Amino acid sequence: MAYKMGKKVEEIIKKAIKEDLGNGDITTSSIFNKENFPVKAILISKGEGILCGIDILKNVFTILSPSFSFSFSFKDGDKIKKKDIVGEIYGPIKELLIGERTALNFLQHLSGISTETRKLVEKAENKVKIYDTRKTTPNLRLLEKYAVKIGGGENHRFGLYDMVLIKDNHIKGVMEKEKVDKISAISICVKRAKKCVKNKVKVEVEVENYKQAVSAYLAGADIIMFDNTSKRQLLKFNKFLTGKRKIEIEWSGNVSLRKIDKIKKLPVDRVSAGYITHSAKVLDFSLKISSI
Repeated sequence: MAYKMGKKVEEIIKKAIKEDLGNGDITTSSIFNKENFPVKAILISKGEGILCGIDILKNVFTILSPSFSFSFSFKDGDKIKKKDIVGEIYGPIKELLIGERTALNFLQHLSGISTETRKLVEKAENKVKIYDTRKTTPNLRLLEKYAVKIGGGENHRFGLYDMVLIKDNHIKGVMEKEKVDKISAISICVKRAKKCVKNKVKVEVEVENYKQAVSAYLAGADIIMFDNTSKRQLLKFNKFLTGKRKIEIEWSGNVSLRKIDKIKKLPVDRVSAGYITHSAKVLDFSLKISSI
């Protein structure tokens, strides 16, 4: 699965380069002055995991100079081991040195997300689907959600615009305005959302217990997310669904690699996990200049 370079991705990369380069690389320009010559650099993995971001890395360098060429032994989604030679980069030394850290930052961050996602997906054993959340780095959501897909996960909504997700504060806002209890507020929220979107997008609701779930269901919700809920409440709702309209059930809240063993045994269709994007440990790489 290669990453298609688009205007948004190109803009992200150019901003990252500008952040690091500023008015110029004073170290490189002072050492090489007016000289510039081709070199070969070897990309080496410093850990074990899932590779992600090769095309992003390439684009960092080709934005700096069209003279770069590449030879890679691995592609996005491949498992790599410590000390694997991922590939070779050929190009002008000045631009190589300018782009090195930015390119590696993208690669190690995205590979870390893919690696963490793959661990969770494999532990889930296809019994539940693993979804990401909007807990992403500002301006990097497009890339981070790509990394989740490379790791075998699924993308939840990309933003506030592509799906209705009624959360606790939406419900509390209605409670405050309408002076109703939470059960009633959930019903009001769902009915208003369904009327507005007219089935163009799905409507999901965050609930904490059985009664709230029933209210959301009866109002027409498509997906019900049990957030930090007890197993007993979920099982009670699952029993309620017997013979009724099919919906998706999502489990969320403090999901971890350790807890997924128990979660995957529950009657849920999907699990959303914020930590795979906001807390994934980077997969480190080094770029070493070598003889051509």
